[in-house]
Amino acid sequence: MRVAYFTAGRTGAGHVVRGLAIERALVRAGFVGDYRMFGPQLSFPVVQRDNYHVVPITPEEVLHPMRAPVTDLAFALMKFAPDLLIADMFWAPLRYILPLPGCECWLMLRHCAPAWFVGTPQARFAAQQFDRIIAIEPLEHEVVRERIAPIVISNPEECRPSHALRQRLGISEDQRLVAVVHAGQAGECRQLVPPARSDGVAIFNLFESDALFPVAEWLPGADAVIAGAGYNTFWEAHWLGYSSRTSFTAFRRKMDDQGWRLDNCLGRPMPENGADVLARWIVGGAATPR
Repeated sequence: MRVAYFTAGRTGAGHVVRGLAIERALVRAGFVGDYRMFGPQLSFPVVQRDNYHVVPITPEEVLHPMRAPVTDLAFALMKFAPDLLIADMFWAPLRYILPLPGCECWLMLRHCAPAWFVGTPQARFAAQQFDRIIAIEPLEHEVVRERIAPIVISNPEECRPSHALRQRLGISEDQRLVAVVHAGQAGECRQLVPPARSDGVAIFNLFESDALFPVAEWLPGADAVIAGAGYNTFWEAHWLGYSSRTSFTAFRRKMDDQGWRLDNCLGRPMPENGADVLARWIVGGAATPR
């Protein structure tokens, strides 16, 4: 079976990390097949992997009915010939490429503005292009047919022991450890670093080539965490049990209302990892290979 994950997200590493979360869940579920990710060029070292295929996504091309079917994105997907295409948020670049022959297409949506379900005069939203429309965060809209828990990259049993982070950093047990976590826009990380640094402060920035990844597995060992309120970081903290020790900052984003997440979801329990739900659907035959 061939599974493709597509994202057009360029702001931060979050959209790619979501694809990696699904990949890890498929491994946990015993998936036998080929999983590949398709998306734009990004500056994060974590993206440099064999199964992440960089494809140019030019609005003038993908939003044109005649040009979209002959773009690099269309050719890359056709060459891979997936049995299942999982579209992460960004349906517009696929508007004039879908359907793919013999391929189911699922659209995953985190919280978004109502305009996301309308589109533009160049590309109107067409719910009928998707076999499943799945909310991965609280979201109410008539086209949303299914809802699962948020998708995160690690499960509690995959976390390092509580002493591991201190050992790796060389910080003693009697010193308070504050972890600053960032995977958003370049330059934002310094806004998170506390001015007074009497504590042991460790900065984990995915722009760095030696960044711990996934850092979520290490953070239960921190006394406090400082981070943006992006989807992955926010829900990882809730699923892995350190949200009460995390100070979140809502950064301004064009397509992600982090303030909404803080106002409406802080402290919300997660019954399971949505990535494992998707993996069970796939391995269990919800998407049937040709």
